[in-house]
Amino acid sequence: MHLRETSLWRDYHAMAFVVWLSIAQIVSWGIMFYGFAVFIRPLTDEFGWSKAEITGAFTLCLLVSGLAAISAGKVLDRFGGRWLMTSASALGVFLLAAASFTNSLVAYYGLWIGIGLVAAATFYPSGFAVIVATLGNRARQGVTLMTLIAGFASTIFIPLISLLIEQVGWRDTFLYLAVILLVVCVPIHAIVLRRERVPDAGSKDRPRIFTIDLGAGPVATAVRNPAFWWIGICITAFSFIMAGVTVHIIPLMQERDFPMTTIIITTAMIGPMQVAGRIFVTIFEKWVDFRMMGLISCGCVLTSFALLSFAYPNNNLNYIFPLFYGASQGIITIVRALAVPELIGPEAYGALNGLLGFASTMSLAATPVLISWIWLISDSYTAPLLTLSIIGVICLLSFIMAVRPSTKATNIE
Repeated sequence: MHLRETSLWRDYHAMAFVVWLSIAQIVSWGIMFYGFAVFIRPLTDEFGWSKAEITGAFTLCLLVSGLAAISAGKVLDRFGGRWLMTSASALGVFLLAAASFTNSLVAYYGLWIGIGLVAAATFYPSGFAVIVATLGNRARQGVTLMTLIAGFASTIFIPLISLLIEQVGWRDTFLYLAVILLVVCVPIHAIVLRRERVPDAGSKDRPRIFTIDLGAGPVATAVRNPAFWWIGICITAFSFIMAGVTVHIIPLMQERDFPMTTIIITTAMIGPMQVAGRIFVTIFEKWVDFRMMGLISCGCVLTSFALLSFAYPNNNLNYIFPLFYGASQGIITIVRALAVPELIGPEAYGALNGLLGFASTMSLAATPVLISWIWLISDSYTAPLLTLSIIGVICLLSFIMAVRPSTKATNIE
């Protein structure tokens, strides 16, 4: 049954439910997404693997995660999240522990393919599904709270993993991360999700948020709307940027001889600025509408790349970069959540959001290795930064096209 139908902020049990799940999201995202980049330099130093070879593992991880998310969604619809998310977290513990013993690139790829399966069952989509099913009409408050808390994943784990690698080496760091996943995510998913609402078999009561039907009806109508494709290009391009920065910001700064302490501070600032961006548009929602949010986000990401292009140890531009980049990523999360109802209409939200999410994940998967190959060919990060800047321009132009009155669709009948 639903947790009590009062305001989320006045319901201790519902708040605790969301907070605990958010803590699990911090750990999952921090270790299995943001943490990947920190291992690039140690692996290159020990094995001589190129950036393209190492980031290829992350590409496969994200690709598998995107493909597996559809099946994970069906399992969530049918059985709920408790056993799926608990078993996935347990699998993650095993894979992280195994990573500490890897000595070959093939084995490393295999481990990250497995982590992709774990991510499909434990990242935001699964957490959102549980919240939507359990909190009912308070789900929007729950989702907002989760994104605010989980926004600190990079802030916590990039410095933590960097410190661990420096102190105990990359192999033992994987073991420590396995222990963290074991003592945090496994019990949270096993115990907290006992309060999850799971309808009886065959019940139509549980939201079918992963069901996608392209045959006919509102989805078929929406995909013929140019606004849907333009906003899809914008969101996919933003995912390209997110993956490129997440995986390559540390190697880029290392290439420019930034001290590791400076790198940690710079990357740790991104998470709080994501949260700050979300808080900003929430507080000023009466004045900052959907169009303004998109334009602010695109403007911030372009400004951030201009700053990063000229950031070197002899100036402080690296500290200004995360202010704009973090805000852009925080705001675009809200833009994506509102894109379908604002541009298309309220019906078929789950299906259309699922299509946008699939394209976004494919972009996330392709970007790390693509940027690595551009770096390999050009032998510096100047060309990759130029590429990301061009993608930022595409974000801006496609968003403008999406919100043009002549492009925006009327609500789906």
